[in-house]
Amino acid sequence: MASASLLRRILPPLLLAVMGALLVLSSLHKPLAYDEFDNLAYGYRFLDRGPGAPMRGQRMPILVLNALGCAGEGCRQDTVNASEAGLLKVRLATMIFALLLGALVHRWGREVLGEAGGLAALWLYAFNPNFLAHGNKVTSDVPAAFFTAASLYFFWKLCRRPHASALVPCALATTGALLSKYTSLLLFPVFALLLFLKWLDRAREEVRPQKSAVKTAAAAAGFVILVVLFVNAAYLFKGSFRSWADYTWESDAFRALHVDHIPIPLPRVFIQGLDYSSYLQEHVEVGRGLNYVRGQLSTRGVWYAFPLMILLKTPLAFFALLGLAVAARQEEPRPDRWTWLVWTLPFVAVVACFSLLATAQLGIRYLLPGLPALILCGARGVAFGATRWRRLVVIALFAWYAASTLSYHPHYVAYFNELIGRRVNAYRFLADSNLDWEDHRYFIARFQARHPEMAIAVEPPGPRAGYVLVGANQLVGIYGPERYRWLREHFSPVGHVAYSHLLFYVPPEPLPETGLH
Repeated sequence: MASASLLRRILPPLLLAVMGALLVLSSLHKPLAYDEFDNLAYGYRFLDRGPGAPMRGQRMPILVLNALGCAGEGCRQDTVNASEAGLLKVRLATMIFALLLGALVHRWGREVLGEAGGLAALWLYAFNPNFLAHGNKVTSDVPAAFFTAASLYFFWKLCRRPHASALVPCALATTGALLSKYTSLLLFPVFALLLFLKWLDRAREEVRPQKSAVKTAAAAAGFVILVVLFVNAAYLFKGSFRSWADYTWESDAFRALHVDHIPIPLPRVFIQGLDYSSYLQEHVEVGRGLNYVRGQLSTRGVWYAFPLMILLKTPLAFFALLGLAVAARQEEPRPDRWTWLVWTLPFVAVVACFSLLATAQLGIRYLLPGLPALILCGARGVAFGATRWRRLVVIALFAWYAASTLSYHPHYVAYFNELIGRRVNAYRFLADSNLDWEDHRYFIARFQARHPEMAIAVEPPGPRAGYVLVGANQLVGIYGPERYRWLREHFSPVGHVAYSHLLFYVPPEPLPETGLH
């Protein structure tokens, strides 16, 4: 009994330490790429000029924490990229958020599912390829996931036992989510719907449900006031309460609103960021490449893009565990209806929002705020192990889950499960930050050094014979559909570098036949 108790105390920090090591190791030899430097630059501007500094895109105040790692040197890209230590310092804040989220997932799982369920939830989180992929990037995706999960956790506690000790942390966590991602505004309709469903349950049991509704409305109003206050405090009240007419709106949606004399109780930069987000939704050609799903390029995407990302970029063992969770619905411990609602509704809302409303369908990282709740649902599958043989099945699934993820080390961004067949097939399904979102020059140089006989041409400007190496985003045409049409439509990859750069062999004979030379 004593050894079991000791093991329960040791395993959670050990799993978090393993995850931390994987995050550090998988970030080595990878300079800042894509959005990372722009995010870092905004964090430094916020530190240097204050909360009124221009965003220049959808940049959020939480990025200040990343910029603390390079503020002394001015956060210049060449300086940060000059050493592994410099890169780790600016990515450290994101890694800490990733580990904090793991601790939260474990705590919530343990409170609902018991010790075994808490450990199962932490295992599924620590070896989740998507959190390992984005838990070491200078982005706000993982911080947004942490604060979203924390706000849902405190909201869950608040509705079970209403008390100010949960209201204030819930408001703080929601504020953190808003300071990380504008899409965290989705929390408000999710909370409203959950409150309504909770009220319906109580109305069936109480003699005077109107009294309960009044209390709930008062608590909700207090919650909104606290969040508005905390958001303003984060921006030091810069530009708060300016009237609608004082802004020069970029988006048609904001210009169409005729509320000129109404003061807006939010900071100027925060409101301008919302306007710019709306502008990007309306002007799909600005600020990004094309959406890519199953060989098709588009500006507005397809409804099934994000469900497909979940299907292909989640270890298959997880879906089996979800099935076991359903099969073990009568086994103890059993989450109550309220817990299932808080775990499932936010995930469904996040997926539905991005699938049906967002024009940018660039990667599963957008869904990270909804994934911790899904992981908790999967951890319920541990309850299936009520007998010896069932326990062996559960253990095998957890082992398969981790092995599938770790087989991609250190390139977790490129993770796809076994449904795609050969790993070089990934580009046929998805691209962008689902596959090719890191700087792999170091790994390409190593591959070239090991194979000098290939005389590899890296992303040549036009058709050529011999070995050709092309990044997945360039290959599928996200930034220019015609450049590598000759390659993707006439040849198949024979290898890869870091899974996201595809190696082709182009024999000289077919060039004249296809008109490519």
